[in-house]
Amino acid sequence: MAIATSIFKYREFNKSSIELLLNKELWFAPPKILNDPFECQMIMPEMLDSIWRHHTISQSERNEIEKYLKVRLNEVGICSFSRTRQNQLMWAHYADEHKGFCIGFNEEKLIKNTKPVHAQDVVYQDELPYEGVIERIKYFASNPPAQARFQNSTNSIVGDILSSSIGVKYTNWKYEKEVRLLKARYGAYEFDSSSVKSIAFGLRMEDRDKRTLRALLSGDEWAHLLWFEARKLPDKFGLEFIKI
Repeated sequence: MAIATSIFKYREFNKSSIELLLNKELWFAPPKILNDPFECQMIMPEMLDSIWRHHTISQSERNEIEKYLKVRLNEVGICSFSRTRQNQLMWAHYADEHKGFCIGFNEEKLIKNTKPVHAQDVVYQDELPYEGVIERIKYFASNPPAQARFQNSTNSIVGDILSSSIGVKYTNWKYEKEVRLLKARYGAYEFDSSSVKSIAFGLRMEDRDKRTLRALLSGDEWAHLLWFEARKLPDKFGLEFIKI
């Protein structure tokens, strides 16, 4: 029997986090408000020029692609998760210095609940993501595929630029082990309580906050939840999670 994969969302203990659970809504943010200013910047003219130097198209086609990219980047919604709940930097940065908690979602159920949605694991690299786009354009130009959808059409190039831009971050962010769920439009989207698999309390979370959260999620629809609390490992720098 396959073990369900969990993806994790670190949260402060505050009104917004409580509303996330009680309203069963996730916020899919537009790229412009993400915390890394280097993300999703492919619409910069000099960056697109590096692609056009390797793939000649008319100026009107360039204008059309650039216009479409700007529209899509203003509309798309991104909800970020991590593939680990054991990273101390994540607890410090996103869970109020270990005073918050971490929600474990069943990845398969969450994707099913929020359809249509696209899941994408972030790739970490030093180079800008346009190199990969250029390499694929060159490859398909030299090895034309039989299926039209893999050829160097305007639609395929636009999709490739979007996917590469949204799914690539600088190497220094690698510790996050980020996976993203993408929606065509940003906004709040509902999920089913069955998508939530576990709640883990941070190392410094106040006992009263733990009691409050458990009381708020004490209804029948949350009876399946697994509860954990973080503790220091006894012989090295790290965390372990004890079921409670």
